[in-house]
Amino acid sequence: MAENTPASAPVRRLANGAQLCVQRQPWAQRVGLCLRVAAGSHDEPPEYPGLAHFLEHLLFLGSRDYPGEQGLMAFAQRHGGLVNASTRARHTDFVCELPAAQLQPALTRLLDMLCWPLLESEAQLRERDVLHAEYQARSQDGDSRIDHALGQALAAGHRCGEFLAGDRRTLAVESPHFQQALRAHHRRYFRAGCMRLTLVGPQPAEQLLAIAETLLGALPGGEGGAGSASPADLLPLRATRLCLQQARPALHLGFAAQLAAGSCEVALALLLDALHDPAPGGLLAALRERRLCRQLQARVLYQHAGQCLLRLDLAGATAEQGGALRAVLQDWAAHLRGDAHWSLRLQHQQQAAALRSLGLGPLVLAQHLQMPVQDDDQTLRDLNALLAALAQGDGLFELHCGDQAQPSWPAIGLELPLRALAERSPVPAPAYTWQLPCDEPLLAGASAAAAVLPVAELRHHPGPSEGGPAAFHWRGPCSATADVAALEATLQARSADLRWRGERLGIGSQLSVQASSWSLALHGPAALLPAFSGLLLPVLLAPLDELAEPEAQGLLLRDLLQRLPQLCELPAAPGLQGLSVGLGDAGQAQLAGLCAAVEPLPDMPPCTDVARGLDWQRLAQPGADAALLLFCPLPARDARTEAAWRLLGQVLQGRFYRRLRGELQLGYALFAGFRQVQGCRGLLFALQSPRCDAPGIFAHIRAFLDEQCQSLAALDDAALSAERDALQLALAPATTNRARAEQLWQLHLAGLPEAHPHRLQRAMAALTPRDLLRAHRQLLRADDWRVLASGAAAPV
Repeated sequence: MAENTPASAPVRRLANGAQLCVQRQPWAQRVGLCLRVAAGSHDEPPEYPGLAHFLEHLLFLGSRDYPGEQGLMAFAQRHGGLVNASTRARHTDFVCELPAAQLQPALTRLLDMLCWPLLESEAQLRERDVLHAEYQARSQDGDSRIDHALGQALAAGHRCGEFLAGDRRTLAVESPHFQQALRAHHRRYFRAGCMRLTLVGPQPAEQLLAIAETLLGALPGGEGGAGSASPADLLPLRATRLCLQQARPALHLGFAAQLAAGSCEVALALLLDALHDPAPGGLLAALRERRLCRQLQARVLYQHAGQCLLRLDLAGATAEQGGALRAVLQDWAAHLRGDAHWSLRLQHQQQAAALRSLGLGPLVLAQHLQMPVQDDDQTLRDLNALLAALAQGDGLFELHCGDQAQPSWPAIGLELPLRALAERSPVPAPAYTWQLPCDEPLLAGASAAAAVLPVAELRHHPGPSEGGPAAFHWRGPCSATADVAALEATLQARSADLRWRGERLGIGSQLSVQASSWSLALHGPAALLPAFSGLLLPVLLAPLDELAEPEAQGLLLRDLLQRLPQLCELPAAPGLQGLSVGLGDAGQAQLAGLCAAVEPLPDMPPCTDVARGLDWQRLAQPGADAALLLFCPLPARDARTEAAWRLLGQVLQGRFYRRLRGELQLGYALFAGFRQVQGCRGLLFALQSPRCDAPGIFAHIRAFLDEQCQSLAALDDAALSAERDALQLALAPATTNRARAEQLWQLHLAGLPEAHPHRLQRAMAALTPRDLLRAHRQLLRADDWRVLASGAAAPV
């Protein structure tokens, strides 16, 4: 199989009906896979909402050849990998990323769990409680409620109007009819004809193909496709204006379209690319000029068989502006329908997609390979049909959010405080000269830096991999003193347009803000990173005249994790500091030319060990759930202590998951393992629960840790050796530019030498069971435990 970009990687259909697509990524260390089953929540029996999501969970709880701890989840954890799954409307994805050498045993376990699950009764009862907790969290999540409310505008009978998470009421595990439906759904869809596997790794494509064909080709056959009946009509709309009771005022637009049967996924990607473009002459620029919104974010909520539902978030828009927004959007679509420049825009988007593929990790690239391939003419025909429907406006509607009480709207799966509003008279669109932006100066090599960068302290590394993307880490001082959430919201908003341009060209960016400093990680094509840094860094360093309001909160535990750095604040950045990996001489010279001066990056002072007992910080958040992070820093900085604590984290992570999620049913969002927070290394435990308050979560974590002494003492040499061998791979010096940059930057922040990973490997090889027990005793002393929680500590 030839090497191809994601857009052109060929798909092979096996004799049993399964589809297979592989691509080599020579600089990768790990292999990523995405197995898509062509059935989702809209394919489940209507009388059992949530059945498809429930089955997805059950598949991880043991299979014919790999029961219990022999399954994929435990296997991936032992080898430092990750596993996840998601149930969408019309497909279910199972994803995995782990060391390349473990592809065959991992894929064997994945296929066994998909085709021959145990589906044990006791496991079903336990897992139903987990799904009920997830249902409660999603039902309270503002973003999920907005998605659900948008579905209520569609024609009655379409399943986009249903909330299909599943809870104790709908998952009738004890019912024989439910069990028959569960197994019938599994037999119908979890077979080779409904599966499409994409693989990305460092191995030659022929080797990836041989492994996948051998395993996937042995599955039971069957015709491809889900075989479900055509979906109900999306249109006509039931309402064109809806009002949802929600804490934060906001205005959202929905757009539903129903084209000829077929996939419009590629055309939708092209449409969203244009909607987000902030260039002059485009939609976003016009909305800003008229002060109708500050930012626009569009995403696809549903796409299948020519039907689609889009959600448009309009930051800064008010309810009174809904008519004007719809008019401008319709006018934009009407004028650009059939525009000759769409063909050029599509070519540029394809070039950008090829650049993006260079910076994607193997797992993300494997997920991208699931997008269908379509010829350009068909894409442009589908796009013009979407623009025609948008210009007509029959599928365009408004969703107003406000704190005013609303009656209960009896939606399937979850009632909403929602009501339909009367249609308003059409608003005439103001005259505007529309253009379809097609140029990107960064592709031409132009830096167009707005200002010369100040004196920068830099450190360059040549990079371990050839042909892979380069990577930067930057750190700079905040130009104002304010609440961290407000600072972060301001810098995120200020840099949003530039970061969007970068992401479109394969430049990934991650911006985080602390009390006195900000950190920026960039990775992407080496030829573009210096010029892009020259554009973005002045924006982050400029004085802050006005602070933005923080955005609405999402998943509680995720919000706490974003605030985790405040437990271990670094000293303020004295100026602009940076580290690069994979930048050649020309790139280094270009970057130096953008700076007033370049000086060597000095070593950070070592993180001092301070015993402070239990430090509990509260970050109050709305919602019924509680969440807590417990970070336990290392008691010493030597390699032997760190190796023992890393091994302890490796052993505890699976047990933590089984005890708190599986046995105690405390919640579905949790984490345990070794983590570096700013310059501090240690063990992190995290849990979100609908059943416990913050002190209760802390008590459960403390009890779990106390319980481990006996089982740790009982670990035999073989089990300890297996855990140690898995960790050795994770401790090896990284071989990709991005991973190497991350490793070197974390060493720099911790004040550790570049040789530290080698010392860790040697220390890991010499660890004994006595070292593990010693690490556990050090942990239990709680000399320096740091807590970030949604609630206050229990009274002493």
